[in-house]
Amino acid sequence: MLKKFLFIIVLFTSITYSQDYAKGKQLFNTHCAACHKMDRKLVGPPLQDVVELQGRDWTKTWIKNSKALIDSGDEHAVEIWEEYNRAAMPAYNFLPDTDLDDIVEYLASYKTKKAETIQATQTAAPSVGQTTVVSNQSPPWYIILLVLVALVLFIVALYAIQIALTTIMRIVHTGQSTNLYLMKKLHMDKDEVNKEFDDFIKDEVNKKVNTKIKTFKKDLNKKLKDL
Repeated sequence: MLKKFLFIIVLFTSITYSQDYAKGKQLFNTHCAACHKMDRKLVGPPLQDVVELQGRDWTKTWIKNSKALIDSGDEHAVEIWEEYNRAAMPAYNFLPDTDLDDIVEYLASYKTKKAETIQATQTAAPSVGQTTVVSNQSPPWYIILLVLVALVLFIVALYAIQIALTTIMRIVHTGQSTNLYLMKKLHMDKDEVNKEFDDFIKDEVNKKVNTKIKTFKKDLNKKLKDL
């Protein structure tokens, strides 16, 4: 029974704290944000450390009526007044004490809440990094093998074309000197000689290319079996 009672008290305290902070933030944005930033100077001084350095009571009194605090001779209040060209902050004594307490709660908890937000973001970061690592994994070995085979086949095709062109050039070079001989020897006209010559070239090229491709296929099959 005692444990349940303590749990209810803690839960109620947490809810009250959350509500006070949220309400204090709203009140700060409404009444204070035009002249104050939490982490840098604006019209007035930054406020993220004021409660930690000066305490809650001093902060509440300063918000409620800074002029009265200055007139009382408070050292820190006078220092701020002097630093900011002796421009006293407007009094917020029209706000109820509960609203002033909520603003003070917001100022006191600002750095803690900010740190919690940063920590939550950093905690979530590893899962993002993990996703990136998974997406950057190497492709499967068979994909790499297929790419390599395709590349080799492409190179072989280029090599076969080169052989064919070389053969054609050699045949053309040597064939030119035989055209007249064939025409005279066999009593053939030019068209017949050209046809015979073309058929001869096709046969020679096909023989050489087929021989090279067969040899390459045998070597490639042997290497793939060895894998």
